[in-house]
Amino acid sequence: MCIRIKTPARLHLGILDLTGNLGRLYGSIGVAVEEPGFVLEAMPSDELRITGGDDIVNSLVQKFFVHYNLKPEIEIRITERIPSHVGLGSGTQLSLSVGRAITKLHGIDANINEIAGIAGRGSLSGIGISAFEHGGFIVDAGQRVNARGEVPTVIFRQPFPEDWRFIIAIPRVERAVHGREEREFLKRVTPAPAEISGDICRLLQLKLLPALIEKDIEGFGHSLTEIDRKVGLFFRGIQRGIYRERASEQLVEFMLNNEFYGAGQSSWGPSVYAVIEDKEAGEKESLVREFMQKKSIGGEVITTRANNSGAEVGIYSQNKY
Repeated sequence: MCIRIKTPARLHLGILDLTGNLGRLYGSIGVAVEEPGFVLEAMPSDELRITGGDDIVNSLVQKFFVHYNLKPEIEIRITERIPSHVGLGSGTQLSLSVGRAITKLHGIDANINEIAGIAGRGSLSGIGISAFEHGGFIVDAGQRVNARGEVPTVIFRQPFPEDWRFIIAIPRVERAVHGREEREFLKRVTPAPAEISGDICRLLQLKLLPALIEKDIEGFGHSLTEIDRKVGLFFRGIQRGIYRERASEQLVEFMLNNEFYGAGQSSWGPSVYAVIEDKEAGEKESLVREFMQKKSIGGEVITTRANNSGAEVGIYSQNKY
């Protein structure tokens, strides 16, 4: 038997609250996207074999085999990857795909929150977990103050319009924020004025979500940009401005000045995104590539649709490969 899993990536579009004075912290807005994604194949083996992975994959495998008291006899092949530490949620998607493959191979009935808990994922945001499980546009309620290891509750999920696209630009930079450093950064954030959170929540409920449901791409993009700028105010003291990298800031400014409907930074960046209509995808992607070349910004540009169904999990006989 062979398990094949194709994951989405996720764009993290904003945080709702850093005050915690209503009993919850953070709260996240996000969306699952088709590309880039992990493609992972797993099958029984007489020993542990990992192809296309790294020490992180080895560590994840060990966590699951120790937790379930299993022998580490498995072959894992990773043939496609989400770039690490660029703001696209690679750690969560990799962790969940490894955990799902192992539990499927061994006939273990484990829900997605259990898998996330074993891997140590999802305590700050539930977007990546829900993106893996269901896809779509997602809002979570944040973690309860003083709660530990609890996956935030998803309070809204909506399929994303099929004829909208995201252009994702991933500037090549040296410094990434993730894991322990991310937690340290959050601890260093000066308590945010409640009015910033109030503005974000108001924009979300009264502008962004209605525009999404009504398929008003202009209203959606405008409110997405406003929320992104408000979120940047939370972190400008530790990321040296609204955006963490100058290249990210340049790209967002370029997108907004060239009639993209909305743009912003995903998570800590450096990846930035813009929302457009499908019919203009080729032209807009070319504009971004030309701008990056002109400004000597190295990196990658991807045009992708949203993922509205979550990770694809297939079970095949091994002779298929």
